[in-house]
Order: sequence, then structure tokens, then C-alpha cells
Amino acid sequence: MEKGTKKVILLLTYGILLYWVLTNIQLVSSGISNILNVLSPIFIGIFLAFILNILLNLIENRFLGKAFQNVGLLQKRKRVIAVILTYICAIAIIAAIIFFIIPQVFASFQSLINELPQYIQSLEEDFIDLFSVLGVTDIDLNELFGNWEKISHSITEFLRNAAGTIFNITMNITSAVTNFFIGVIFSIYFLLYKDKLGHMGKKLVLTFTPQRMDHKIIYIFRQIYQTFTRFIGGQLTEATILGSMCFIGMILLKLPYAPLISVLVGVTSLIPILGAYIATVPSTFIILMESPVQAIIFVVFIIVIQQIEGNFIYPKVMGSAIGLDGLWVFLAITLGGKIFGILGMVLGVPSMAVIYTLVRNFTNRRYRKKFKKP
Repeated sequence: MEKGTKKVILLLTYGILLYWVLTNIQLVSSGISNILNVLSPIFIGIFLAFILNILLNLIENRFLGKAFQNVGLLQKRKRVIAVILTYICAIAIIAAIIFFIIPQVFASFQSLINELPQYIQSLEEDFIDLFSVLGVTDIDLNELFGNWEKISHSITEFLRNAAGTIFNITMNITSAVTNFFIGVIFSIYFLLYKDKLGHMGKKLVLTFTPQRMDHKIIYIFRQIYQTFTRFIGGQLTEATILGSMCFIGMILLKLPYAPLISVLVGVTSLIPILGAYIATVPSTFIILMESPVQAIIFVVFIIVIQQIEGNFIYPKVMGSAIGLDGLWVFLAITLGGKIFGILGMVLGVPSMAVIYTLVRNFTNRRYRKKFKKP
């Protein structure tokens, strides 16, 4: 069969398949959703293994590598011991979060809900005093605040119901918990046999892809792995440092709701550049209800620790993990957030870094080849 005929048959096959997919889009979507649901424990295992692999490499190479260097029997079991220590550290971190951080955050949140009516009443009185100074009549004030009590009651009830709803959802996700524990088991196997799995993947690529493409595909996957590993590890470290700095500083400055706001700042700082500033707006509003002076102090404090973090801590932690200028980072955050929401804002930066690196290397090679001096 001639090459032209093969191409025509291939195009017709793709066309028919695309037409069938478009005309049965709901069936295809339902099928994909069911497949993803069945495979969700595997995806969870891959995600956990990818995150924990950062800690595993640290334990296995830096600590156990030197400790077991002259012990032959333990050297053979180094991976198993490293995986056990990795999960012990992970469990210890989760336990510390559950028993120390979450109760304080919940207490701060509960205190905020309980004191919200008082804050609203105080705010109403401040507005009344302000409008009185401006010469607004009592009738105008009554019309302005006629439904304020209903509004404040609705806000309070919404927050209480939202907290209850979140708690009920958390307590009734049996399927998700089951998938998570199955995913943990998968992650253990992925970490134990990651070298064999990597070798198998490389062998499959070399076997079933054209010879001129196999090494390029391997290079792309290696670039993705290295970039995401460095970025995620750096961002987790940086978020922990920034959240801790925020908590210690707020305690020293005697600012209210330190646990709640510190966790909010730490979590949002996973988003590069904009994260901590995103948390500043609601945090300032929360403190403003307690004291305007303390709210101003908090804003100044956040600006200071952001300058310290941005100029000293972030470069040390991240190093060359991203390799992007500020323009590309901001573009990645914007596009990622528009398409995939919060997750897109977090993962958009390493994705852009991979694309930028691949395009830059390809362009440089073509440029050197095209303008090579004779």
C-alpha cells in the first residue's frame, strides 16, 4: 500500500472517530468520568509519591547514604528504611497539624463567628457617629440601617451553617477516605519501586517510539520531573517559613486571630508572588473589625515580612527552580487561574517553566544551526 493511501485512510479514521466523539460527547464524558473515578486511587498514589519523594530523596541520600555507607546489609535495605522513615515523618507532620494547628484555627474561627454581631453593631455605631458629624438626619440613618439587624443575623447564620456544612461533608466522605488510603498503599509501592518503574517507562519509550523521537521524549519527561520537584519542594518550604514568620510576628505584636491568619497566609503563599497578598485582604478585614490600629499594624507587618521573604528567603529556598522572569511567572499565574482556578495558579508556574525551557532550547538549537558560520 502506498504512503499516500495510508495517510488518506489514517485521516479518514481520525475524522470518523472525531465525528463519533463530538456526536456522543455526553457518553464519552460519562465514560471518562467513570474511568477517572475507578483510577482515582492510583492518581492519589502518584500525587502522594511525587510529594513524598522529595523527602525520601533527602533521607535516603543525605542521611542514610552516609550512615549506611560501610554497612553492606543495611545498604541493601536503604530504600525500605528510607520509605519507612519518610512516612513516619509525614505522619508526625499530619499529627502535629491535627492536634496543634487545626484546634487553634477552629477556635479563632469560632471566636470570629461569636463576636461578629458585636463587631457589626460597633461598626454601625461608628457609621452613625460619622453621618451625624456630616449632618445626616436621624430619619436618613433609620432608613439606612433599617434592615441592618436582619443582614447581620443572616451573615452570622450563613457562617454558622457554612461551618456546619463543611464539618458534615468532612465527616461523610467515606468513599474519598477509602480512595485516599488505597492511594497511600499505591504510593508506598511507587516509592519502593520508583527506579524499576522509571526504567520500565524508559524502555517502553525506546521500544515503541521512533528512534529520532525517543530521546527527545525522555528529555521532556526528565525536564518536567525535575522542574516540578524543585518547584513544589521549594514552595512547600517557603510557605511553611512564611506562615511560621507570620504566626510568631503576630504573637509578638499581640494581633488577634494569629493561628487563623497565619494558616491562611501560609496556604495562599503556595501561589507564587500573589499568594500572601491575596491573604492580606480578608485578614486585614478580620483584624479591622477588632481594631483599625491593629489592622494598620498588620498591613505594615505583612509588607515587611514579604520584603524579607522575597529578597532573602525565597531566592535561597527556590534558587533556580523556576528559571522564569517575573513577566512569565505573572502570565502563568493569570492563565492558570483563568483556566483551572486555584490549582492552575499553583501549577501554572512550573508548567510555564517547562514550556519556556523546551522552547528556549529548541530555538537556540535552530538558531545556531541556521546561522552557523561556514
